[in-house]
Amino acid sequence: MATRADVARLAGVSASTVSYALSGERPMKPETRARILAAVAELNYVPHFAAGALAGKRSKAIALLFAGSELAISPVALEYVTGAANAARARGYHLILWPSDETALADVKRFSLSGLLAGVLLMEIRLEDERVEALQELNIPITLIGRTKNTGEIPFVDRDFSAVAKAATSYLADLGHKKIGLLTQRRGKDELVLGVDSRFKSEVLTAAKSESFEICELSVENSAQAGREACAALHENHPDATALVALPDLATMGFLSAAQELGIRIPHDFSVLALNTPDNQVGLTWPPLCTVTIPANEMGRAAADILIDQLKAEQTQSRIQQLWAGELSIRGTTAKSPRL
Repeated sequence: MATRADVARLAGVSASTVSYALSGERPMKPETRARILAAVAELNYVPHFAAGALAGKRSKAIALLFAGSELAISPVALEYVTGAANAARARGYHLILWPSDETALADVKRFSLSGLLAGVLLMEIRLEDERVEALQELNIPITLIGRTKNTGEIPFVDRDFSAVAKAATSYLADLGHKKIGLLTQRRGKDELVLGVDSRFKSEVLTAAKSESFEICELSVENSAQAGREACAALHENHPDATALVALPDLATMGFLSAAQELGIRIPHDFSVLALNTPDNQVGLTWPPLCTVTIPANEMGRAAADILIDQLKAEQTQSRIQQLWAGELSIRGTTAKSPRL
């Protein structure tokens, strides 16, 4: 069985540094903590936090599970992570980013039960999410960024998809648009549905129906190239569409880039309204994106606070489930329909 000295030797640090990394007692460089945790995983080291010098100590580390991807982390996901990390730090906790893969859940469960992790934040929530049930069965404190189909009393923060959809479609209707594209995100070939994709699409379609819009759906991966291809397809197959409601943030930027390449004047010829692009990214496009703002940083902060409140037994029922809508922010990518 591996010992703390074995972990220290493999990580190239002292045994006391291993103890500090696992207990969260002292700050240290993220790369040092990551190296120690990698050594812990490689050696299958399970510290017993009720024994030895760490007796009576409680972990000050929480894990954030997020989906790893060859497309890297999107700007909006990074906002959630940054907010959660800042909130945890402000309350004396350390946030460990844990990319999700086939072994991640088993590692998180093992480290949580050993006392290494105090609790877990989950991102990229599926409507039916086995991670939630597995962690609940072991009484590991969790908070979701997103929500499952049946939330019960599970703590979460999420978008108010209905309010966002109504704000977007009502605004475009006021501008006189009648036929609009809906750009949604496709996530691989396994057809596993994430709550954010399913709920957003459903609520936008419902709100569009109430405004008597004709909808052209485009489902793409969240990449700039996929967004460029979506723009070309919409322009070729539905040249009479005058606006787009866009969900995936990177694809939205690619869509705007392709519009300029195709000679489509934004917003004179065509309007674009983004629902899942954080404010600090709108300046990356020209014109600056019109959005229903997504308070992702604040939502990440709120999720971390809810989890830490659980750990300190400070939560109240009115705060453990939160919906955030955002506000319509009119910038340079929307205008009256050119067909008026």
